[in-house]
Order: sequence, then structure tokens, then C-alpha cells
Amino acid sequence: MVFPIQISEFIIILVLFVSFSSAIGAENLTNKGVHAIGDGNICIYGKGSNILQLFGAPYSTPSILRVTLSGTDSTSSERISGTAIWNHQIIRGGSVISTETDFISSLAGSFIREISATAEVTYDLEVNPDQGYKNYSSLVSVIPEKETSTNQTNQTYLVEVQKSVPLMFSYLPPKGRYYRLMLSGNATFSPVDSTKKKIRLKLLPGKSILFVIAGESVDELDKHTKQLNSISIDSLMFLNKKQWQKFSIFHQEITRKINDSTIQNAVDDVSVLIKSQQGADGGVLAGHAYHMGYVRDQYGVSRGFLAMGHYEEAKKILEFYYQNWNQSGFIKNAQAIGFPNIFHRHENDEVEITGYLVLQAMDYYTKTNDLPFIGKILPMLEWAIDAQKRNLVDGMLPFNGDETYIAGGILPRKVMYNGSAEATLLFIEGTTRFLNCVNTYKLWNPEKAADLKKTVQECADHYRKNFFQNGILFTNNPERETKIRYPASRFGVCLHPGHGGYASEVFHFKGSLYFCKDCMAKDNSMVVVPEPEIFSIVSVSLFPFYINSTLFTTPEKKRLIERVIKYYHNTGNVSEKNVILGSDYGFFLDGLVAVDNKLKDEIFLRMMNLRDDSGSWVEYYNSGRAMGCKCRPWESGVNIEAAIRYWENKQENHLGI
Repeated sequence: MVFPIQISEFIIILVLFVSFSSAIGAENLTNKGVHAIGDGNICIYGKGSNILQLFGAPYSTPSILRVTLSGTDSTSSERISGTAIWNHQIIRGGSVISTETDFISSLAGSFIREISATAEVTYDLEVNPDQGYKNYSSLVSVIPEKETSTNQTNQTYLVEVQKSVPLMFSYLPPKGRYYRLMLSGNATFSPVDSTKKKIRLKLLPGKSILFVIAGESVDELDKHTKQLNSISIDSLMFLNKKQWQKFSIFHQEITRKINDSTIQNAVDDVSVLIKSQQGADGGVLAGHAYHMGYVRDQYGVSRGFLAMGHYEEAKKILEFYYQNWNQSGFIKNAQAIGFPNIFHRHENDEVEITGYLVLQAMDYYTKTNDLPFIGKILPMLEWAIDAQKRNLVDGMLPFNGDETYIAGGILPRKVMYNGSAEATLLFIEGTTRFLNCVNTYKLWNPEKAADLKKTVQECADHYRKNFFQNGILFTNNPERETKIRYPASRFGVCLHPGHGGYASEVFHFKGSLYFCKDCMAKDNSMVVVPEPEIFSIVSVSLFPFYINSTLFTTPEKKRLIERVIKYYHNTGNVSEKNVILGSDYGFFLDGLVAVDNKLKDEIFLRMMNLRDDSGSWVEYYNSGRAMGCKCRPWESGVNIEAAIRYWENKQENHLGI
């Protein structure tokens, strides 16, 4: 087809949204990294020795604790290799005045900070929901259990979080949570106000320990407290190290083969940081701003786990999906971690995420040959394929409203029902690999497989006409929207010019516009339906390389990457306005390695230099400055896999393979 609408090539219209601030508070995060410490039940996000969030068990629960270093002291932090144990040094006037070690004890359901100070150090503790949930402050109470000003005597506060405090957005957990703040040694708690929700923690010279104990009930807190009092801190830390050693042995098998210390360190950092964010049920947090398991994000995580040798962790993500699907009959944009049947829905949840789900299962199968597990989750994969088939129009699938560039403002939400190059390619690639598997092992009858193959082939045959012309991969195709009947309502964002924002349900106004109930009742006589546009953005041009697409020929792939290379040489960037997605360099590196272009060395270094001091990548970068959500498993999974693939390519070239 001929695209009749004005084309904006390589458009990055990034509206730097602040929706994540409701989840992480109002802090203006800098390039200093945010790290995660977690055991699948309790998780903290920290920045230096500050604790930004503490939550669990399970992971999809509201955060209620912040711990902030007072005064002008600075912090130097370092993770013990192969573990999620973090050491902090508090520095005053160039001298270390306190050394502090953070870890989580799975045995006693607790976050533990062990402290050795030579001078007085002060922290401020705030017991309250995150900034965006301040209206729920009255549902969190702090009750003194044992108060004393005498050193070496435990002080404890009981924290009750009622179940009416949302875990994220407006989603409520089925249960409340209890925590116990306990202090022992040469330190004191001093409440700042009568609510006891602001507490001054004063560390005096000597040794002390801060415990945050978690439980579903006071009885469970008492059980964990008794366990803490019956075993030494050294023993608890020893057990924690042993647990991490059992995990780390798998990625250490990979790093032993790599003679590049930058990649070796990055593999260890990313493995531990992602594993810390994986809940006991297998779901992985999408970073410190998002306490749910998002499908697109977990695809990159799974790919990263597989590249780093953590096959069992990759399998657990698929198991997480299967358990949710088994109970509900569907998968949505995001699933609560630890609480089945709590979903974050968005527009068109039957597409794109379902394509990722099928492709993820096939990636796992390719690496492990675990056919019995594929047989177990086969009904879920069949559902995911059927869901995509229902949405096909002229061989095109539409956009999902949250798992695409739409969520970040890179594409306007008006394209929702346009054809999506990415979603359609995911269906073609994932379903093709699925058919290869079921045909090889005769998991389907031949007629059923042949019928699906015909559908996939039709999409593949139309793909170039729909999205790919003259070496340009267009992100969207408005023609799909001209042939659909708009649904009367949907979950998602209100598109009224004077409103915007997520609503539980929005209603069709006209054209691509959907309004919430209140906006539908307004005088909308002056509202104009936006004109269609066609976009071609860098990330989508590189996407075929990331998923190892077989649809494109070698010359076509070279044309795709050459356009990005030319843009990079002309501007020094991989997207306009210096704003890039955190995964863009990983995608770019995948493409350069695939065609063995010498620019790969430069892009590898630029990608690795974007890591922050926690060892992870973040959601966005602007001129190299981190923006958005930090400690991101998706970007970190994508980029670490690209780094490993880059090294493997260098080895092959060195050996002349």
C-alpha cells in the first residue's frame, strides 16, 4: 500500500510523565542508583543507606517505610558479589564513622541492618504509605510495644497496615499487613510526634541492629521475633549467603567463560538485582515504581535470565502466568505478585502481551527442551494465540495501551486501533515457533495446526504491504482502524482534552476518542477527532533483531540497521531530542552484532556506561542522565543479554568461526 499521510521518521515524542511519582514518593532521584534487596517475600528499594521503600510479604503490597540519613553525612555503598547483601559506609569529614550491612533473613521474615558506629549517626524513619497514597495514612497505625531510653535494651513498635491501603493505583490486597520495628544495641528510637509515625533513629558509638519484621498477623510477627532472638546475626547472614551462592553458581558458569571484567560484573549485578525483585510465586516487579508483574517487562527479564544461565527463574515467570491464567482464564497487562485475581487492565490486553507470552514460552523451550512443562502450560498458550486471532484485521493487530510506546508518550494514544508493527510481528514469530513445536511432537491434530499456519502465513504475506516499505519499518498503520467497529467501552485512559488519566472504564465518544463517564457528560461540541499519523521510531526498527525475527531477509535487516546507523552517525543519538528508552542501546547492539558492524564496539561501551552505581539500567535516559523508574528488570535484562551476545560474537570472530 501507499502511505498517504505525512510521515514523521524516527519520532520520539516523549512526554516525560510523572505517574510513577505516586508510587515512589516526591523524591527527585538523581543518577545515583536504586538497588533492590529481596528474598521473594520481603523487598526493599534503597538508595545508598537510605531506604526508599519496604514491602511484603508478598511483593504486591503497599510500601510503608522510609529511612533517610539526617544531616550532611555522605554514603558509600557496595554489594557483596554474588549476593544481595549491601555494605554502607557513612562518611563525615572524609572519615568513616559508621559501617552498616543490610540483608534479608528468609528464616525470620525480616529486613536486618547491622551497624557499627564510632560517632553518633541519625536517621529519620517515616511509617506511612508512599507519597501518592497519603490519603490512606489513617489506615496505618504505629503502636509502641516497648519503649526505653536505656541502651542495649530492645525497643519495638508494632505497625498495622489495613487491607484498605492499595497495593498500587486503586487495587486492594485481600489482607492487611503487620510489621515490627525492633532496635537493639547502642541505639535509640525517639518518636517525633504523637502519631509515632515519624521516629528519630539515633545510632550511638558501638554496635546496634535495626530489624523490620514482617508478617500476616501479630502471631506470625511473634514467631519471627522468637526466631531472631534464638539465632545469632552472624548465623542469619551465613544462611543468607548460602542461599545466594546456590543461586549465583548458575550465572558464575557464564562469567567464567567471559574474559571481560565489565561484562562479568554486570552479569552478577543484574542477576542479583533481578532475582531480588522476583516474588516467591515467580512474578517479577517492574522496578521500584511498579509493584506488579508486567508481561512485556517480564519477557525481557526471562530473556536475561536465560542468557545468564538462570533457567529455573525463567520457568518460574511462566509458572506465575500459568497459575494466574488457571484461576482467571486470562492474563492482563499486569498481575499482582502474590495475590491471584488482581489485575491492572489496559486497552487491548488481548494483543501484544499475549504475543510476548507465546514467544517467551518458546524461548524457554528452545533453551531447555522442557517439553513436559510446555505441555502443562499448553492450554494457556492456546488461549493467548486465540486472543490474538480474534483481533486480526487485514493481517494486523492493534496496540496494547500500556505495554507499548504509548504508555511513555512516545506514540499518541490515538493510534490504539491502528495496526501495530510490533504486536503483529510478535504474533507471526511466536506462533510460527509454537507451530514448529506442536507439529514436531504432534501436540495438535494436523488440521488444527494447518488452519493456524494459514492464518499466520496471511499475516506474514501482508506484513510488508502493511508496515515495511522502501527499507522503512513503520510503527503503525491507520488503515486497520478504518475497518473496525469500536467497542462501546474499554478499560484505560480518558482522552478528553481537559482530563486525561487512567479510569476504570472509558466510553466511546467518536473516532479514536474514549472519555470517562464524567467527561462524556460535558459539552463536547468543540472536541475534534485527531487526524491519523504514521510513525517510524527507532526502537521498532530494531525490534526484529531483538526477537531474532525470521520474517525479514538478510538484505532487509541490513537496510533496517543501516538507517539507524546513519541516524546515529549524523546525530550521535539513537533517537531524537537526546531521549532514549533504556533498552534502545541493547536493541541497537543486537542489530549491530547480527550484521557484524564495527560500530558494535562503540555502542557496547556506551550501553555499559549507562549503568548506575547499583549496576542496573533505568527506564529512560536524556543525554545520558537517568530518568523515570530505576532498578528496571526489563531494560537490564535486554541490555545484559545484548552484552553477552556481543562477547560471544567477538569470540566467534577471534576463532574465525
